[in-house]
Amino acid sequence: MMTVGLTNHGGWDFFVARGRGPVGLVLIHEIFGYNEYIEEVAKDLASAGFTTAAIDLFRGKRATTMEEGFKFRGEVTKELLADGVTKGLELVRRESGASKLGTMGFCMGGGFALQAACDLALGFCIDYYGLMENDQDASKLTGPVLMILASEDQRVTPWAFQKFLPAAMTYKKRVEVQLYPNARHAFHRPGWEGYNPEATKDAWEKTIRFLSGLAPM
Repeated sequence: MMTVGLTNHGGWDFFVARGRGPVGLVLIHEIFGYNEYIEEVAKDLASAGFTTAAIDLFRGKRATTMEEGFKFRGEVTKELLADGVTKGLELVRRESGASKLGTMGFCMGGGFALQAACDLALGFCIDYYGLMENDQDASKLTGPVLMILASEDQRVTPWAFQKFLPAAMTYKKRVEVQLYPNARHAFHRPGWEGYNPEATKDAWEKTIRFLSGLAPM
């Protein structure tokens, strides 16, 4: 793996980490904004073989409170999201020649990753405990989805089981769900009081397995 580092493409800032395989993705941060955590995830993905472009959707802004984060989130329209992800996928293609392209994200980023996968007809999506506003957008999915959920997440997990999964079943979409008992929202984030190392380890193994299974034959 060779880290390309920070770059700007099409008006968006990205941290690009180059893998060695045919699968690549755009990685989307949590509601507090782009940070070193998301860079480390990008490096880990690239080390496993998957070229990753981690986007700064907040354009340099960092939230210090949830309220501020929701304000910044509200400024990211579906059009901006689609543009940013498209530019990121262009980078991934340019840096690696990857032919199987998709999205991945955490919390807010997971929901945005899922929304982009729907709107852009992408090859796959990995959604770590994130939701999108209109579950019926599942009808536009063209690739498989891996959903990572926490049993103690009182917002996203009920949405996933009560709204998104029924919609995915109605529209005959492929969704794999990993539900972790005794885990809280954002359990993958190091340093947070809800960090769950056991769930994180297993979810990461499932993530790499899912991505590895996407490689064209």
